[in-house]
Amino acid sequence: MTTELCDSPAMRLAVQLAGWLALGLLIAAPYRAVAASCSGEALVDVTLPGGARWELCWELRNEEGVVLQEVSYQAPGSPLRRVLKEAALAQINVAYDDGSTSKRQLTDPAAGLGNNIHSLAGTDCPGGTLHQDNGSAVLCVRVAPRGYAYKSYVNVKQGNLLLLESRSTIGAHSYIVRWNLYDDGSIEPRVGMSGSLPIIGSNANHGWQLDQSNRIGVGFNTSYFFRLDFDLDATNNNESVEEFTVTPSTDRLEKSLSVTTLTTETARTVSPNLKRSWRVRDKTGGVTNSDGRSISYHLEPLHTAHRYIGSSSESWAQNDFWVSKYNSCERFVVDNPGTGGCASDINGFLNDENIDGADVVIWYKINYHHLPRSEDEPEVQLHWDGFFIVPRDWTASNPLVSLIIHPQAGTPAAGSA
Repeated sequence: MTTELCDSPAMRLAVQLAGWLALGLLIAAPYRAVAASCSGEALVDVTLPGGARWELCWELRNEEGVVLQEVSYQAPGSPLRRVLKEAALAQINVAYDDGSTSKRQLTDPAAGLGNNIHSLAGTDCPGGTLHQDNGSAVLCVRVAPRGYAYKSYVNVKQGNLLLLESRSTIGAHSYIVRWNLYDDGSIEPRVGMSGSLPIIGSNANHGWQLDQSNRIGVGFNTSYFFRLDFDLDATNNNESVEEFTVTPSTDRLEKSLSVTTLTTETARTVSPNLKRSWRVRDKTGGVTNSDGRSISYHLEPLHTAHRYIGSSSESWAQNDFWVSKYNSCERFVVDNPGTGGCASDINGFLNDENIDGADVVIWYKINYHHLPRSEDEPEVQLHWDGFFIVPRDWTASNPLVSLIIHPQAGTPAAGSA
């Protein structure tokens, strides 16, 4: 097994020709490399082993905590391109199985990830760099190995990621907010939850017995709502959102892909049976890859076993995915400030505005129901939840492979059975 492609004269010539061709097509394709507007502690600009680069700004807000801004990715041998104008948590809702009052961890009194952020020490960020806000180290930035980037029988490559991490404690709950930025352009928002069990009760219907004294650890659901403001290639008014579904045939032997453009602001639910997912793309006439296809990022739900749709008074929790036209005052899924005529929750953000060729914002919810265990005392064992947004047609082929090979349709890929 080797980490390099065959080193023959023919292979070297193919690599060189592919590089010349890719360079010519990249020069012909329009793009707008926009440098980040920040500097100093607010700037993160890191080139990973292998040549991929991430550049972004960040700021600390009382409610959302660390907010990423002007997030740009550069694939090896490609231009630097903007992906996101802004990305942050837009609410954390904790609902308890015994009917106790839910917690809204960003907007409740004395809450807020930024209001309760930890000051980090070097031991919190091994091998990384601590970035400060007002003299306090609150953000860890470090490069970490991520395992295989790809692997076949002959060819294998280990990958890397850029990790950005902050930590907050709100009441009984401690949160590690992490953004993993991969060398292939994938973005993985993650939240780790620990702390202490928030409610100890006596009714076994609401949780799990922790010891012989009939102490019941009450179960609870945590919903993380994310706000993703896309600005593909630094243009903020040329995006289109498409919904993908994969529908099985009657005998379930075949699957058919359907792609539908969402033309107005809308709310959707996940559908494991239909494999429902969404992508944000640059509209026709915008930026393309070297094959002439519109660049895009794809949000594909992965962990959908736990869903929370809330009580009758929590209509803002009924769906999993929302898309709205950008409005600067729309920050939180619920408990949004009403200043500037803004609605108080996500349902009020959706008023049938056109989003096809607009500046779009994606709101996405993930859930986890925690049934306590004896092992959660005295400290709750850390649990991670997250999702991915991944490049689709951002490049014409895998940006981490130096030799471009396009197999014929219907032909098994090299190394496949």
